[in-house]
Amino acid sequence: MLLRRVIHHFKNQEWTAIGIDFVIVVIGVFVGIQVSNWNSERADQARAHAYLVRIGADLDADLAAYQDRLSFWKGVSAYGTTGLTYAETGDAKGATQWDLLLAYFQSSQVAEFYTTDATFEELKSAGELGLIKDTHFRNALAQYYSFGANPALTERPRYREHVRGVIPLDVQNYIWTNCYSSHQASIQKMLPCKSPLEEKQAAVIVNEIRNDKALMAELRYWMSTMRIAGIIAFGGIESATQLRSSLDTMIDDSPKEGTP
Repeated sequence: MLLRRVIHHFKNQEWTAIGIDFVIVVIGVFVGIQVSNWNSERADQARAHAYLVRIGADLDADLAAYQDRLSFWKGVSAYGTTGLTYAETGDAKGATQWDLLLAYFQSSQVAEFYTTDATFEELKSAGELGLIKDTHFRNALAQYYSFGANPALTERPRYREHVRGVIPLDVQNYIWTNCYSSHQASIQKMLPCKSPLEEKQAAVIVNEIRNDKALMAELRYWMSTMRIAGIIAFGGIESATQLRSSLDTMIDDSPKEGTP
């Protein structure tokens, strides 16, 4: 209809009307582009909001996992300290030979920690990190996930392999069944349990372990690594907590999907 009107104005050389029609067309195109840009921006903001909510859930999962790992590593370290003290001083500090044997086994346990980075990796692989407009937060998030990849949090020590090569398999099977539990989300527990052995039997195994200098050196190294892992975990908790706080503000300020 507009085109026919413009043609009519040209035929009649109605230049003022032609000028008005041209302005109307330009304004229409401009408004259309602006509306399209506004809708696109709103859609990006809504998608960013959805990603931020998911990142918040990932950080919550990390905070819970960090606390679980710290608790487990503390138990592993306590067992390792008991075993090393006995090897170095001969003082069992009231522990039975079974207690010491159990300590040497449980101090070989590992509880690996990996950051929950599925959402962040999805953003990176899709090239959509730019949806997070806050550059400082985006950089802090990237640094957090890089920091969480420290090998001390996922190491499997040589001591683990070697001490389990010394302890008889039937004893290890007993420990797995009666002195250990594992649940979903990699939640592990080391449990108190009665001895399946006579003290003399346990003492034979304990003495073989404690008199192996190479094995005790590996245990000493593993206890040092446990200490480092704890330090890293506390730093991770601090970073995740700060990010979570900033994220809450960003989520509150961002439009949700479906909002006009």
